[in-house]
Amino acid sequence: MDHTAEEIKSLMIDKLDNHIDPEDELLLQRLISEQEDVQLMWEEMQQLFSVGKGKELMEKLDTGEEWENLNRELKKAGRKRIIRYTGIAAGIAAAVIAAVVYLRLPQAAAPGKTMATTPAKTILLKIDNGKEIDLSTGGNEAIVAGDAHLHNNGKTLTLQGGASNQWSTISVPPGMDYQVKLSDSSILWLNAATTAHFPVNFSGKIREIDIRGEAYLQVAKDASRPFIVHLPGGAAIEVLGTSFNINSYDPAIVKVALVEGNVNMRTSAQTISLKPGYQASLSGNSPVKVAPFDQRQVLSWMKGQYIFSNTPVHEIALTLQRWYDVEIVMDNAAVGEKCFTGVINKQKKLQDFLESLASTAEVSYYFKGSVLHFK
Repeated sequence: MDHTAEEIKSLMIDKLDNHIDPEDELLLQRLISEQEDVQLMWEEMQQLFSVGKGKELMEKLDTGEEWENLNRELKKAGRKRIIRYTGIAAGIAAAVIAAVVYLRLPQAAAPGKTMATTPAKTILLKIDNGKEIDLSTGGNEAIVAGDAHLHNNGKTLTLQGGASNQWSTISVPPGMDYQVKLSDSSILWLNAATTAHFPVNFSGKIREIDIRGEAYLQVAKDASRPFIVHLPGGAAIEVLGTSFNINSYDPAIVKVALVEGNVNMRTSAQTISLKPGYQASLSGNSPVKVAPFDQRQVLSWMKGQYIFSNTPVHEIALTLQRWYDVEIVMDNAAVGEKCFTGVINKQKKLQDFLESLASTAEVSYYFKGSVLHFK
């Protein structure tokens, strides 16, 4: 096989969890269709977690007793399947089954370091009528808000039809991302620790939404209805149809990077027109700064990565907090000023990145309870 068992098992687990990136999903589909061993393994994984105890345990893995039940269930299923598999398939199947237990259970720390368990996360949709919907579970269900239909598959929310003028708020927790297809077919891709406020249906002459955090937007063209994105500090982006990235994690520093089309960035003091390949940065009451941006670096989060280029550790710590939902403390302020160049991959464990950071940036770290310390 062109891909290792570790890579394949990771893709399958992400797929079963409804947290697989589109590119990875296409890769997995190709491997399943082209390789019989992978297809057999995928069928067994689906069967294991779609019926009976396997399904029940996947839906509620909260207590230590349930972890033990899952462990026993996986071992039982593994013995049965390995008997029927031959050659390399048996090895892959065993690796996948073991990996499910490994990735679902709290991870062991490196010698002398204590790792914290991660609490369950929920992508929550709140509608102005008081209804709250957990979008994390998926299920392709149709939800009605007024006369509008909301469809959720665990990774994407689609709003269709209706004349409802109700607004809704979606909150994406640390460590996750989520896509929304708005009623006008505009696409909103929300990064971790991001909140968006938008109408269930665009019924007026202006399409308006509100973003807090980081998001990539593909705005559907509609010359008769401008699209307005409201940002922290009173700034706003006005577009007719375009693609751009917004980063407002720090309300005091708002960045808008234009990929294609044209946008106007408005503040109380000025209006700036952006061209593709340029980023506008707004800091406090200072004039908006416009400069070229590295698209690979700014948009890397959409591929489950962050690319750091001579980035101070204190800025990297903010990314780690959002992606791994971990509290971070700088024991020494000077450590936060050290710089690092490299890549963080969301598909890999936090421990992997920390070891790379420690070896290249000469930054030491340790866990104290659930808190990560840099020293």
